[in-house]
Amino acid sequence: MFRITSIQDVNEVLSGFHHPLAQKWLGNDLIKKTIAVSYDYWIEDTNIPMSLDEFVLQYLDHADYLGEMFADD
Repeated sequence: MFRITSIQDVNEVLSGFHHPLAQKWLGNDLIKKTIAVSYDYWIEDTNIPMSLDEFVLQYLDHADYLGEMFADD
């Protein structure tokens, strides 16, 4: 059964990381929604098992390539 990832799910993951961007992203619902939707598409399209924690960590690690919204100002 396919489960839709929520902003709250992403919020909980970000809250567990001690990364400066994670703390910044906690206050941005657009970023959290983007990550949630991207994760759902990833799971549906690839069938490659990856936890939400791992997925968010990849976003944090590659933020410089994701566009201005994700950048560390």
